[in-house]
Amino acid sequence: MTAMTFTDIPVSEIDLSDTGFRITGPHYDIESLSASVSQYGIVVAPLVLWGQDKYRVVSGFRRIEAARRAGLSRITCRVMPAGSNLDAAMAAVTENAFSRELTSSELIRATALLLRFMDAKGIAKNATAIFNRPLNAGYINTLARIHAMSDSVLELLDQGRISIKACKNLVSMDAETRTEFLHLFSMIKVSSGLQMEIITWAKEICALEKITLSRLIQESPLGDNGSDGPGPADSDLGHRDMSALGKQLKAFLAQRRFPALTAAKDQTREQIKGLDLDSGLQLTVPENFEGMVYAMQMEFKNMDEFKTRLNRLTELAELYDFKALVDRKI
Repeated sequence: MTAMTFTDIPVSEIDLSDTGFRITGPHYDIESLSASVSQYGIVVAPLVLWGQDKYRVVSGFRRIEAARRAGLSRITCRVMPAGSNLDAAMAAVTENAFSRELTSSELIRATALLLRFMDAKGIAKNATAIFNRPLNAGYINTLARIHAMSDSVLELLDQGRISIKACKNLVSMDAETRTEFLHLFSMIKVSSGLQMEIITWAKEICALEKITLSRLIQESPLGDNGSDGPGPADSDLGHRDMSALGKQLKAFLAQRRFPALTAAKDQTREQIKGLDLDSGLQLTVPENFEGMVYAMQMEFKNMDEFKTRLNRLTELAELYDFKALVDRKI
């Protein structure tokens, strides 16, 4: 690693617009950090690289910006000599990776940064020392392909709207389909597992019905009431809860992909509702009717309620509708 010196330098000589070594995302609370810098100063000196006429930031973008907002004219930095680009790239990653676990978007940005100076095999060989975790060359190349998709994928990763697992699925698709899926995930917020289900179901529906993903989205709860391009023209869409929209989209895709199963589930819900179970009893049927084990949850506060629930269970055992539901006769 290149030797560095501690130097007191003017903040005006630090180029914050040069983000070539930055791996952190752009979204953060700078006001709180600025207040801390005003009161206590910068605890850990930022790392900068001497350029032709200004210093390039290697690590500490937020600290330097906070110092500038706090009105500091000079700050002490660790300075690397000009031409130390490879060492600077590795330092940009290690300073973050050994202080906390990198986020998905940071891991992708870090990989793309290092690939400017090393190949995937070289990064993999030194991954533990750089990333504080092992990485193989294949995974590194996949991260590079995700980075090359579009800027929007990193924004979605920063916001927790899409996972690396889902991104790995998208990299093998054509550019138009990737763009449509990224647009879709910009409107909803769902778990990583559900993201994969949405991608799989949407692809299968488009293949079975021979329609485009754009048309499927238009016909979904995310549709824009007739516009030809992607994006919600409906003024109410932007005000709706993204998690709720995700659930609505899942229900829409499930019904479209598995209409018979969805109809059977709806029928079963109506059958259970028709049993008029006590508030302390809850019947659960096998997931997707793939098993044979039913579950009846019983809640009670005292012995009297316990006996009441048992009596109700005895009554249920004699009901035709309950027997038919369990034996799947209707």
